Amino acid sequence: MIIRFVLFLVIAFFVIRFVLRFLLPVMKMTRMTHQQMKDMRKRMEEMQEGSSRQRPQRVEGDYIDYEEIK
Repeated sequence: MIIRFVLFLVIAFFVIRFVLRFLLPVMKMTRMTHQQMKDMRKRMEEMQEGSSRQRPQRVEGDYIDYEEIK
């Protein structure tokens, strides 16, 4: 009976140690990586929106087709 209890404590110790030393850090890094990817995607979208607003609008008659030049 005591051997079974000690064995249970040892197994529980190793399971808890595995969770605290391996699973929690991996989950934390995964969460941080996803957050950084979201931030980077948001910055890229903001940059694209900013560059599309800054382009000057083309004035009609400003462009001559290549076929018309003779």
